[in-house]
Amino acid sequence: MKNISVIFFLLITFQGVSQKCEKVLFSGKVIDTLRPQNFYNLMVINRMTGQGVFGQPNGSFSAYVNDGDSISLTVKEYSVINLVVHADSNCQYKTKFFIHGKPKELKEIEVRPLKSLEEIKEEREALAMRETRMVTGIEVMQSPITALYQAFSKKEQNKRWIAEQTYKDDQRKIVQELLRLYVAYDIINLSEEEFDQFISFLNINENFLKTATEMELITFIQDKYVHFRIINNMPAGVSSSWRNELNKDKKRALTELLKTYVSNNVIDLPSTEFDRFITYMNADQDYLSKLTDLEVQQMVMSKYDAYIAFYRIDVRLLKMNYNITEEDNEDWKWELKHKKDKKAATITLLNLYNQKKAIYLNPDEYEKFMVFMNLKESFMSEASNEELIQFVREKYYKYLDFYKKN
Repeated sequence: MKNISVIFFLLITFQGVSQKCEKVLFSGKVIDTLRPQNFYNLMVINRMTGQGVFGQPNGSFSAYVNDGDSISLTVKEYSVINLVVHADSNCQYKTKFFIHGKPKELKEIEVRPLKSLEEIKEEREALAMRETRMVTGIEVMQSPITALYQAFSKKEQNKRWIAEQTYKDDQRKIVQELLRLYVAYDIINLSEEEFDQFISFLNINENFLKTATEMELITFIQDKYVHFRIINNMPAGVSSSWRNELNKDKKRALTELLKTYVSNNVIDLPSTEFDRFITYMNADQDYLSKLTDLEVQQMVMSKYDAYIAFYRIDVRLLKMNYNITEEDNEDWKWELKHKKDKKAATITLLNLYNQKKAIYLNPDEYEKFMVFMNLKESFMSEASNEELIQFVREKYYKYLDFYKKN
């Protein structure tokens, strides 16, 4: 009888392991039953990877994703659909979405027809600087007077300047059309008045603009858009106080800077990672002093992205500000110290973390999770508030990945 029980347990365990999916086929269809459409402008965006694909005109779509990925379905003139992928036993996730158009408030507007992606792509590929004929090479020897005239004549210089400005204007117009299309698809959210400022912030390379794929452009612009919003929302002068410490103690100055960036949601980094990140940045004091606040912020964000990728840090663990204070911890600490009841103290701790949204765990699973977590009483007593949050959240996400829950 015991042998049968062991075999049954192993079969269940093997089945659970075998269901782990390398990739999940996420497919489905969006349908407006009130206003049947022949053409849906649909895009499927994986918010975990920043990548996406376009759906079919009839509203159907398919894409390979990871189990547990957060997905957004954006359809022009419809509300965005957000969901989390859960694989079935065949490593698939199939579903239908019945969508309803956004309520519209009519107001006087300037009608500006949107260009299609194909039209914009043709304009990108055709982008070229208007040629201003210059005498070069052996022609200089054959026509030295013409060469000198073109080099020093104000008229010729003006022609070249006009050609350069026209070329730059053409680039801005193409990027502007792209932004209008992305706003219409709810990929970014910009007002018409913000376009010029955002285009200057993009500073997009002309060769990239001409040769990039649609998804490369979307990913690039989405990433820049996030940074643009962060910088614009940063209170004026908020990141300047650290400079007063820079000449005295570079590490202390950078620590103060990182605290400011974390509190303003520029980066997500627990204070336990500050020292390692400062070492990774390898920013020279003289170099930092010469940069503007905006240039420092762009440098830190660039290094931050590379740091996360280099150390393969699970970004789900980085947000540490859950407003959990020492007073919040008093209940479970009292149970641990005076009642000597580790189990009751841990349950109280998990309830606290659930309330503060540090984890999302059904109380029915507490006992199973506590076994998986294997939290030592000595660590509970000695760890700092932040260290304990980080430990529990790390175990929580490993628990989800192991049991394929979300």
